[in-house]
Amino acid sequence: MLSQSLKKLGDRHTKLSLRTVLIIPFILQILAVVSLTGYLSFRNGQQAVNNIAVQLLTEISHRVQQNLENFLATPHKVNQNNANIIKLGQLDVKDSNILERYFFDQLQVFNGVSLIGFANPNKEFISAERFPDSSSTIRVSGKLTNYHLRTYTTNIQGKRTGISDSGQPYDPERRNWYNKAIKDRQQIWSEIYPHNSGIALYIAASQPIYNQQGNLQGVLLSNLNLSKIGDFLNKLNIGKTGISFVIERQSGNLIATSTNEKPFRFNKLKHKLAENKIKAFLVIESNDKKTQATAKYLATKFGKFNSITSQQQLDFSINGKRHFIQVLPFQEKRGIDWLIVVVVPEDDFMSEINANTRTTIVLCILALIVAVAVGILILRWIIQPILALKQSAFALAQGEWEKRIEIKHSDELGELAKSFNSMADQLQITFADMQDLNKTLLQSETRLKQFLDAVPVAISINDPGGEIYYNNRAVQKLISVDLLPSIEREEIAEYYQIYLAGTDQLYPTDELPTVYSFAGETVHVDNMEFRHPNKTIPVEVLSTPIFDESGKVIYALTVCIDITERKKAEKILTDYNSILAHQVAERTLELEREIAERKQAEQALIESETRFRLLAEATFEAIAITEKGILVDTNQAYTEMFGYESSEVIGMRVMDFTAPEYREQVMQKMLSGDEGVYETVCLCKDRTTFPAEIRARVMSYRGRTIRMAAIQDITSRKQAEQATVLAERNRLAQEIHDTLAQTFAVVIIHLDTASRKLTTDIEVAQVLIKAGRDLAHSGLTEARRSIKALRSQFLEEGDLCHALKRFITQMFSPTNTHIVCQVVGEIYPLFPDVENNLLRIGQEALTNAFKYAQAREIQIELTYQENQCSLRIKDDGDGFDLSSVSIVNSFGLLIMSERAEHIGAKLTVQSSPGKGTEVVVTINDTNP
Repeated sequence: MLSQSLKKLGDRHTKLSLRTVLIIPFILQILAVVSLTGYLSFRNGQQAVNNIAVQLLTEISHRVQQNLENFLATPHKVNQNNANIIKLGQLDVKDSNILERYFFDQLQVFNGVSLIGFANPNKEFISAERFPDSSSTIRVSGKLTNYHLRTYTTNIQGKRTGISDSGQPYDPERRNWYNKAIKDRQQIWSEIYPHNSGIALYIAASQPIYNQQGNLQGVLLSNLNLSKIGDFLNKLNIGKTGISFVIERQSGNLIATSTNEKPFRFNKLKHKLAENKIKAFLVIESNDKKTQATAKYLATKFGKFNSITSQQQLDFSINGKRHFIQVLPFQEKRGIDWLIVVVVPEDDFMSEINANTRTTIVLCILALIVAVAVGILILRWIIQPILALKQSAFALAQGEWEKRIEIKHSDELGELAKSFNSMADQLQITFADMQDLNKTLLQSETRLKQFLDAVPVAISINDPGGEIYYNNRAVQKLISVDLLPSIEREEIAEYYQIYLAGTDQLYPTDELPTVYSFAGETVHVDNMEFRHPNKTIPVEVLSTPIFDESGKVIYALTVCIDITERKKAEKILTDYNSILAHQVAERTLELEREIAERKQAEQALIESETRFRLLAEATFEAIAITEKGILVDTNQAYTEMFGYESSEVIGMRVMDFTAPEYREQVMQKMLSGDEGVYETVCLCKDRTTFPAEIRARVMSYRGRTIRMAAIQDITSRKQAEQATVLAERNRLAQEIHDTLAQTFAVVIIHLDTASRKLTTDIEVAQVLIKAGRDLAHSGLTEARRSIKALRSQFLEEGDLCHALKRFITQMFSPTNTHIVCQVVGEIYPLFPDVENNLLRIGQEALTNAFKYAQAREIQIELTYQENQCSLRIKDDGDGFDLSSVSIVNSFGLLIMSERAEHIGAKLTVQSSPGKGTEVVVTINDTNP
């Protein structure tokens, strides 16, 4: 392989001129040296820039980190100092005047802190605060301010001079800095939140304090204004146009930036609370293009900011200009998890280096031009005699024998030119003799090959040793492999894939036509095939021997004719006559049978459609045929049932005839291809509704998929069912009275007797107690069986609102739970079953709120509208995760769901941990 590659390279070089071979390598060497010099200069500059950028970014990011650590350590030092003073008894947290004065004095000492305060478990709060304009205030919330956060202006001594804001209701217990500190029982950082006045974003350092008995005294608070971090970053010298900013890793919000951009945005909508006027925003939404582009690059590279867990040194392009990035995670054990990002453009470092690089490139180009010019002049002086020798040699090769070389040099080239001229004279004489002889021989050989190649059959000439003397072009088309110059006789059939026609047997070696020819015989066969991977070629072969002057066979001439088309024609002709008559007879019978069957099918279809139309019109049920949810046909009963004319319903959607709250149910049935029986509520043209039973079936009709539905109005059946349930409930009430009352009376008698026998006859007492227990079990079983059919006693003396109030009074009067119950709209009577199930659902929701959620306040809202009634129960209890609770596994939720489904109501449950639970039951068509 290596020798072949070198040969190809040498052949390629021989095609190049001597001038090119000498000049181009010379120029390439000079160009390579100059280019390498320029590249190394540029590369060294780039490396220097990278090193400087890394050092600068590292220095700046660590400087930001150190200052952040010092800045964030101050609030916790203030809290710890105050906690120590309180623990020593030097500061009384119950004396608000002393706290107010002390906090104000501390605020003057610690300039970086914006607010110092204290909140106790009684929802009382006091603080001293410094605003961005350097003004100081006292902020108080407690009983005296009706738990509103009141703001007082102060003089330079910290004395109150007036009220600047009466404030809004303020409860420290609802604040993150208060709850989190108590929960963790240590110093913590709060979430970033807007100031009450809506002028800045704060982060709070808080610390709980406890007395010697371990009881909570309150929470100390020290706040920082995030804008001060931005002021520090703005003072840093980050190259010429570099920037630095800080990101909250979990949320991706901007904390601070060295640009003039504030870390918050103003809400355009009006808000009741001033603190809602501003909000934090994502760093990728920054108005500063460089900050935004950097944040988007980091988000794209790492997916999420919390994926950046170690120091990163990166670079990227903004508008085609390279920028260096240094990302440094900044974490503080009390709850800070930020990212420090420093961005510097490469142009801040590259201006002088680029100027030096351009100078180097210009000098290199000048040196290159001078060197190339000198080299070309020298090479031209050397090459000119050689080119003259080349031109003369080329002329001789073209037959221009009279042309001679004229070189005036007396060196080696001059001697070579003289020898070359002498050789040309001798070659001219010899070539003239040979040219006539070769011309005659070439003409004869060429003519013969042309004749043989033009023959459309394969012609091959072989000698007795198996070597090929001649093959025309048709031979290669006949075989599927390359021709071998020589091959053993036994291998011919296998190598060239020669088979006996119509078999899988290789052609016998002893029967090959060439074997007979070398024996002096002429042979003619047509039982030979050449096999290709994708076809087989049958051939007719004629082979004859060729003798020399002594009568010895020296060659075998073999002719092969492709007879593929002839074989095909013979087979087609043979098969065609026998098949044609049979096919004509069969096809004639098939056509007659198909015509008869089609006529019968068409007649049966017409009769079936007529019979179906008569049956559909005669039935009392409404029948509808739909395709893809669109009505294509109905009977008369359908239009009468829904109050439409026959011409109106065709083309309408199925959903147009379904009550809105049941459309999703019907749509699911249709999409699932459900063919069962189900109940729903239908909608008439006049917007009235009625309960209906639907039986549907999907079928294929004339190549189309249609759905046939039979609709029956079951209003009367529903009314009868309700009457039956009411009668059964009264019967069960009487039965339970008769059975349970007697059972419990006997149980009491047994227990009274047993209590008297405990001191005299313990065995009799045990027997009585066992009998009483068995009776109690029996009564409990009977009660469970019957209780579902009983109507609530609360509904016996009034409506649903009255029943709910009685239940609330009975259940919550001895507790501290605050209940708010209100009725919206004018009360009107509901169906008894509806009232009873709504009451049971309300009882279940109220019981869950009190028993499991430990709710402190429960709101009950009963709304009566013209055609709708709804019950809403909302509490502020613990709440739960809906996704982790299955209705099947929660008996309370299952009961409420079943009761709502029983009366055709919609039940909605919304809840989340720590945010309470809301249960809403809505029912339509409530008038009895």
